[in-house]
Amino acid sequence: ADAWEKRKQSNRESARRSRLRKQAEWEEVANRADLLKQENSSLKEELKQLQEKCNSLTSENTTLHEKLKELEGEKSNGNWYKE
Repeated sequence: ADAWEKRKQSNRESARRSRLRKQAEWEEVANRADLLKQENSSLKEELKQLQEKCNSLTSENTTLHEKLKELEGEKSNGNWYKE
């Protein structure tokens, strides 16, 4: 009976350690998920800013191309003069 009690106690301790290990693993996964959510949010914000910058530069590029065409047209029409 004494060996049986020791065995039961050993099994209880093993189960307790297993539960604690699982809990620690779960907490680590939850912490990692939180960090990834924060990183994702930060990357989304960075992407938004970069898209806005890209749109702005695309618009500026279009405007500059139009001005260049206008100036080239003036030059070919003889309206181009040096100041």
